[in-house]
Amino acid sequence: MRRSTRRSFLRAVGAGLATLPFVNMLGDSVAKAGGEELPLRFVGIYHPHGIAAEYWAMREGDTETSFDIAYPSCSLQPFDDPATYGKSFKDKILVVEGLDLLSNANGHDTAGTILTGSRIDGKKPLNISLDQYLAVEKGLGADTRITSVALSVGVDTSESGTTLSYGAGGAPLPKIINPVEAFDLLFAGLVVGDDPEAQAKAARQRELGQSVIDFVRGDVNRLRTRLAPAEQQKLDQHLTALRELEKQFAAPGAGRQCVVPPKPDATKFPSLKQYNQGEPYFDAITDAHIDVLAQALACDVTRFATLFLNDLSFDGNPLNLPKDNHGSIAHTYDASPIGNNGRPGAGKPETWLPLATFNRYSYSKIARLMQRLDELGVLDSTLIYATSDMGNPALHSTRNVPTLLAGGANGKFRMGRRIRLKADCPADLPYCGESDAAFTPVANSKLLVSIAQAFGVETESFGSQADPGLTTGALSELV
Repeated sequence: MRRSTRRSFLRAVGAGLATLPFVNMLGDSVAKAGGEELPLRFVGIYHPHGIAAEYWAMREGDTETSFDIAYPSCSLQPFDDPATYGKSFKDKILVVEGLDLLSNANGHDTAGTILTGSRIDGKKPLNISLDQYLAVEKGLGADTRITSVALSVGVDTSESGTTLSYGAGGAPLPKIINPVEAFDLLFAGLVVGDDPEAQAKAARQRELGQSVIDFVRGDVNRLRTRLAPAEQQKLDQHLTALRELEKQFAAPGAGRQCVVPPKPDATKFPSLKQYNQGEPYFDAITDAHIDVLAQALACDVTRFATLFLNDLSFDGNPLNLPKDNHGSIAHTYDASPIGNNGRPGAGKPETWLPLATFNRYSYSKIARLMQRLDELGVLDSTLIYATSDMGNPALHSTRNVPTLLAGGANGKFRMGRRIRLKADCPADLPYCGESDAAFTPVANSKLLVSIAQAFGVETESFGSQADPGLTTGALSELV
């Protein structure tokens, strides 16, 4: 079936049905019925504190396509839990072992490498992040009302350790920590109903917003000619932001109508920030972010998003873990060779389960997102990339980070599998390091190249490393 099936339907709907709910989603249904591939969505997710590899890695008897994740304490168990999530999503995940984040930085500063594939230099990555590369630079977010959105739980700072999305040159992008603000950004003005007064008010707001944008754009363009190239680049970033605002002020047309989901209940999270009484509300904030994001992706309000998750460091947390998840769980983890890059030593099993419990909690939120997307009919056209900034958190190691791809990805990757990549070090040199010739890592840049190619972008490299070979080539095992 021609790819124009969906577009033809939306044009045919026209203004006569402009106020009916879920027209854009109905367009997706028409496309599905016609055998048309829906636009691919992308969500990048960070979860903290590395992984308890003993309850995450492949076990004896597991194969690439036949593996157990429902055994007691397995951190991946939420993806095979029909009782909680309505169905098993085991066939919609691709778990990758052995991928490294070559940040050249402390593990806590390494989140900035996840979507950039860049070393951290001067407290920031050196290049744009994949979500922005696809959505902005390659224009794949141009057809949606919001080009991309960056959400976070508890942290709105811009350090490399707390940020996933970066503009050109590694400029950190702001994050939204309040689900109500996320809702307002994604859905405000999308549907105004049939009331003439409400429609007139919305039109006046759009006109006023457009007038302000026109004035600022003119001012910026006049100033641009007087600046040096480096300063012009900064102004260009401002112009990009203006174009994003302009899209939001545009009148919603046919195919962009959608029933607005319930606004998040702000009384469930009276405090929002980490280290400022926000921690007891992080679970509610996370769920609200996920529900708003799933609806926005399903309504095609946006196709690119990042979500920075947090822990539950407070007394009486629902996991019954110590108050300090970081110091009392991640830092006390004493790994076996499975979680210690193959190095000898039995480790301390009593330290594995608390970290695995937290890991399972993080994955439960990703399973919740998958459940919502599945209910809304867009899981098969979504690719989720979830990982942490460390593998072994006690060592602050950025090697062998837990890597999960989830969703249907429009069939671009073969899901329902587990992949174990080659070890960084030979078995007889388990202590080799990045400065040793024996150290042969698989950098996450190769995964980023694969994702870009899945979106139809012709590229063979992504990221910034001293050795270009580390950023070149796709991860062939994914297809």
